Amino acid sequence: MTSQQWNPTFREQHISQTQTKEYDLIIIGGGITGAGIAREAALRNLSFCLVDKNDFAFGTSSRSSKLFHGGLRYLSSMHVNLVRESTTERNWLMHHLPNLVRPLGFMYCAYEKSKDKPRDIRLALTLYDLVSNVGTRFKNYRKSKYFSPEFVEEIEPQITQYDPDLGKMLMAGFYYDTNCDDARVTLELIKESLIYSEGQSIALNYAKVNEFIKDSHDRVKGVVVYDQILDRIIEIKAKAVVAAVGIWTDELLKQTAFGEEKIYPTKGVHVVVPQERLGNRNAFGVRSVDDGRFFFVLRRGKVSVIGTTDTAYYPESKDLDHPWCKKEDCDYLFSTVNRLFPHARLTYDDIIGTFAGIRPLIREKNAKHESAVSRSHEIFETKDGVVAIAGGKSTTHRLMAEELIFYLVKKGYLPKFKNSRYLQKGFSMIPFKVGITRKDFDQELKHKGLENVAWPEQLDYLYQQFGKQAVQILEEIKRDPSLGKPLLDGYSHCKAEIQFILAHENAPHVTDVLCRRTEAQWMIWHYKQNELAEKVANIMAEFYGWRDDQKQAEMDAYVSYIKKTIWF
Repeated sequence: MTSQQWNPTFREQHISQTQTKEYDLIIIGGGITGAGIAREAALRNLSFCLVDKNDFAFGTSSRSSKLFHGGLRYLSSMHVNLVRESTTERNWLMHHLPNLVRPLGFMYCAYEKSKDKPRDIRLALTLYDLVSNVGTRFKNYRKSKYFSPEFVEEIEPQITQYDPDLGKMLMAGFYYDTNCDDARVTLELIKESLIYSEGQSIALNYAKVNEFIKDSHDRVKGVVVYDQILDRIIEIKAKAVVAAVGIWTDELLKQTAFGEEKIYPTKGVHVVVPQERLGNRNAFGVRSVDDGRFFFVLRRGKVSVIGTTDTAYYPESKDLDHPWCKKEDCDYLFSTVNRLFPHARLTYDDIIGTFAGIRPLIREKNAKHESAVSRSHEIFETKDGVVAIAGGKSTTHRLMAEELIFYLVKKGYLPKFKNSRYLQKGFSMIPFKVGITRKDFDQELKHKGLENVAWPEQLDYLYQQFGKQAVQILEEIKRDPSLGKPLLDGYSHCKAEIQFILAHENAPHVTDVLCRRTEAQWMIWHYKQNELAEKVANIMAEFYGWRDDQKQAEMDAYVSYIKKTIWF
């Protein structure tokens, strides 16, 4: 079984469950860290109640560079252990969730006057290969290579061979990391944890923690939650309460006996343009021509994703929920890209969409700039017994969650496990239920007579996003071919996909579907979003029984969001 019914129609039933039991864990935060904790708990037969004040993956976990990567650039600051952890987790995900975590080739070019010299690139990639592959169970896709300028010109003709300030290209290093849909990985973690829990656990989005419940010893034993969907207050109790809320950590812990500020928020912006405008066949790691900071130019099918920026984020409004790409952010990225890809001449007219997120970095006293702040994570607790985890990278979410479970047992928040395997490192590095290789997927389709139900591009898309679950979607299309008709010409989204999401992925709003259950918000041209929102809202109105005014409100909310991502 790779999926189960999970949607707002079951919400009343789930809320009722919270009133009749004590969970092992309350997990506050439905991003990839909280989702990872849920999976670790479920695999160890621990019950949990996961809550988030917004949608799952609402924050950083849907607004990253869409990469699970080892962090090559962290080697320059000698964070070798972090790179080792990251590459180990990346390789496991690539092997056991291959449809969602896919190899991506990266080019790293050295120029005469650039900061990165050929010897530095060779040394970094040699060390990267060693850290990634030596003594590890799961290996990287392929070893790194080194290319001459002539070979680079042959395979990547659009990247400049000469720049007045950088000089001539001297060589390029080529290595592999992986790309992903970060929000979908988060959703699959939650869905899998609910399947393993066999009805003992629940996950609620749009459920905001208003206050903590304390026992007679002034220890936190639960939370008071406002359910925004049913408009009611509920109390939830557990043996342990965990905060995995990322950038909202300081805000949440103000309600506890904890006065320290832990989070250093930095904004990262991504701009999406048609791949044909840049012509990049692979991904590129580049340095800004303005300040030398590192960012990516990523190939993502028919689009290229440019980003991310790395700037301190302290909005006057104190609003951490809604960072936006600004004109100056885009200008910063385009300044370098138009130098390195001189034929592109990107302008605002080339922008398909943008998205911005905030990294929940741990504060460091001696960090000179944002890029130097460590990506390591930290586990700590308040005096009244809330255990928090913050920092880290999406790539290492499993490791972070595992360490948190170990911490809870060691500190007595949870009883010791009777099964000693539950305290073994790497216990949870098992295949995902939805993960499947393309070869096995194609064989399954042939066995079921589904190989010709969708056109090739749509089939690729459904495999990539849904893995084994795509079979269910294709079976629906075979039953009724009209369900496979594209919602927008030239794009793979169809009614069968949206219906699957509504039935199995707890998406109460149009914005949930188009921003997090799919990547439509930034993969489809911004001027087509009105039409897309109407098509999706019609399907949701039919599924949920919305009134016309409800449907219009959902469309308006999404279109308003899109307008804020496009400033011109």
